[in-house]
Amino acid sequence: MLALMAVRAQAENKCPWLNEATATDLVGGGNAVGSYVAATGSKPAVCTFTEQGGKAVRTLQIAVGIAPDPHEEFLASVRRDCRGVSDPLKAIGNEAVTCGVLRREVVIGERVLGRVRDQLFSITLSTTMAHDPVLTPAILKMQISVAAEQVAGNLF
Repeated sequence: MLALMAVRAQAENKCPWLNEATATDLVGGGNAVGSYVAATGSKPAVCTFTEQGGKAVRTLQIAVGIAPDPHEEFLASVRRDCRGVSDPLKAIGNEAVTCGVLRREVVIGERVLGRVRDQLFSITLSTTMAHDPVLTPAILKMQISVAAEQVAGNLF
């Protein structure tokens, strides 16, 4: 019975860019559960990993899509999703930036927007808890960079 449950859980997450073990480490070391939704039409493929830890729900979400004009769409996504405040990430894909996800002036997450050839990717690592002791602002920045390296590397 346990073997069947393990196979079933493994089959549900077919994220091509990150596995559940790596995602678990990135969200705080609990037990992240992943899901994958394949790309359809103009909608990107999306992997979501969620970990419930005490009062916080920590989430790592990766979206990857193909763009006909990737550089222009990358710039548009940075303007839209980072509201003009972003920091470049060097050696991550062809272009990548990071920016904070704020709620009432408190950092609750980090986002990376990037491009590898004609593929645009977005990675968000967040927590529902303001002042989360596990995903502090410094750890969020470090972990989102690790996630970006993994995803960009797998897109090449």
